[in-house]
Amino acid sequence: MKKYLIPAGIAVVLILVIFFAFDHKPPKVSVFDERREKLIDSLQYPNSEDLMHMHRDMLHAGGGTKAALLQQLADKWMQLAQPSIAADYIRQLADADPSYEHYMQAGAAMGSLIDFEAEEDLRMSLVYGARYSYEMAEKLQPGDLDARIGLASVLVSGGSTPMEGIMMLREMDAENPDNIRINLELGKFSVMSGQFDKALERFDRVLQKDSLNLQARYMRAQSFLGIQDTAKAVMELETLKSQTTDPTLIEQVDNEIKNLNH
Repeated sequence: MKKYLIPAGIAVVLILVIFFAFDHKPPKVSVFDERREKLIDSLQYPNSEDLMHMHRDMLHAGGGTKAALLQQLADKWMQLAQPSIAADYIRQLADADPSYEHYMQAGAAMGSLIDFEAEEDLRMSLVYGARYSYEMAEKLQPGDLDARIGLASVLVSGGSTPMEGIMMLREMDAENPDNIRINLELGKFSVMSGQFDKALERFDRVLQKDSLNLQARYMRAQSFLGIQDTAKAVMELETLKSQTTDPTLIEQVDNEIKNLNH
């Protein structure tokens, strides 16, 4: 029987040596550009010529025109199932039209991909971009809780000093013990470090506030697997299935339940 299923991005934390020169701002020429050009050269994307022209127009545009082109490029690359490239355009949009909201969108877009990017250079660049975006958001709204949580989560999942992120989360937790995002992040860290009982306490707090939080429900199932309680893990996965209509998620959960029952 398969006892312990944890997504690769949650189970494995890679310790990266990451330094940001000049306020952590990403370089002008990045691995995102290299991947984009490689994909356009090697794959027959629909309207790839339009993508190249749009990118060149964006480089020479300014103001609202540049921001609009960056948004269009982000949307088109997302439609082509290349979220990392799309996220970098969202980060560039934040620089072109600086606002707290834009930098938070960029941080969330890049941060959400860190655990799922297979290529290490791109993963590191996502860490760079997410950290930079959250730092810029906090500069625009000093002390903002959401920006600090985002930054802490990036430090934990991708930084060279994960304990710095953990300490930030614990400080925020002391002042905001019922915050859903803080409890989720600390719960994930407890799973990473094998502290499954503590993880369950964190995810229970989240579900007390938001019983339909699918991420907490899924991680609670993984925590039960960590303490070898397969029956409760399956129960959590079945509950999760009943709370979503997403066919992809339902299929993934069904597969996990089948693996656990064999």
